[in-house]
Amino acid sequence: MTTAQGTGAMDEDRRVLFLQHQDDCGPGHLGDRVRELGLPMEVAHLSHGDRPADPSRYALVVALGSDDSTLDDAVGYLADETAFLTAAVAAEVPVLGVCFGAQLLATVLGARVRPLDAPEIGWLDVETIRPDVVGSGPWLVWHLDAFECPPDAELLATTDVAVQAFRQGPHLGVQFHPEATPESAGAWAAKYPRALAAAGIDPSALLAETDRRQPESRERAAALLDEVVNGVSSAGTRTTLGP
Repeated sequence: MTTAQGTGAMDEDRRVLFLQHQDDCGPGHLGDRVRELGLPMEVAHLSHGDRPADPSRYALVVALGSDDSTLDDAVGYLADETAFLTAAVAAEVPVLGVCFGAQLLATVLGARVRPLDAPEIGWLDVETIRPDVVGSGPWLVWHLDAFECPPDAELLATTDVAVQAFRQGPHLGVQFHPEATPESAGAWAAKYPRALAAAGIDPSALLAETDRRQPESRERAAALLDEVVNGVSSAGTRTTLGP
């Protein structure tokens, strides 16, 4: 069931929807920032059967991460979510895609997604072309697929392995995990030890670094969310959802 949070008195046109695909990939720091801004917030748990119908009800849609692949047609919610994000883009509802969500957004915008030869995992300093939008990091990167920059999008950041961020009009896709908390990173480390081993990552060191970087991680996530909330549309008009 879709869960709603926030103040009921807020205007409906400022509502933020998070599309969550698994229990250990929640809104995290991004959700914290939405609450700090006082915006109404809903979470649709797609793997539990939630299917939001009308993107025009929302001022912002945030598509979160998943260990599913956008290349796997057997994923039960994939067709519905693709249609929902396609409708959101058509309605000019800003979309923030995170990891899997960014790969799906890139697909909707006409880009190709490909599997990596090996996982890219760790706290990485991305090479940023637009540091005013995406700071150089470090950001927690954790993915097995990668997306190309959509044809009409602005490339914002990369690593040697993959595109890390793009923007097209009001939409922003990031391959890294600004939302990640020590709890979510701990769950991923416990769940995917083979991916960590394949990337040559020591789980204890990764989690210790995650703990150590929490103050700056929260700040970076808030700044990124603010960039979308107060982002520049394709027409160059600045829209403000926050107070």
